[in-house]
Amino acid sequence: MSKKNSVAEWEKLFKTFDKDNSGTLDVTELRNLLKKGNCNITDSQVADAFIFIDGAKGDRKITLEEFVRGLNSLEDFTRKLTALFKQYDSDKSGFLDKEELKKVLGASGHKFTDAEVNEILRNADKSGDGKISFKEFTDACT
Repeated sequence: MSKKNSVAEWEKLFKTFDKDNSGTLDVTELRNLLKKGNCNITDSQVADAFIFIDGAKGDRKITLEEFVRGLNSLEDFTRKLTALFKQYDSDKSGFLDKEELKKVLGASGHKFTDAEVNEILRNADKSGDGKISFKEFTDACT
């Protein structure tokens, strides 16, 4: 999909959820938009997204420009997470095991102890299977 099509689609989405036709989204309108696309999103995640998209201005209103900029940033971040996950999923299993996770963490330049890696694995591994799926990875990184 081209950027131009994305922007047109995002503008349509923005206008659909701008219920008061103010040209901005408030936190309730953004919550409705996000919950429509991802029914598992929490109110805390909605608040984080609102703060991220609202930007430095912090006027508690998201303009179309801020919305598009935020979605572009999110797309870039998601692409980077996907590439990082694939790079360190050395056995191409679709999961990161402890050793693969240790390599991901080491790429940050910080030396993690085994205890720290185990704690990070335990916190990220929501399914309890001893490995991290891509969803668990992205959830842990956001």
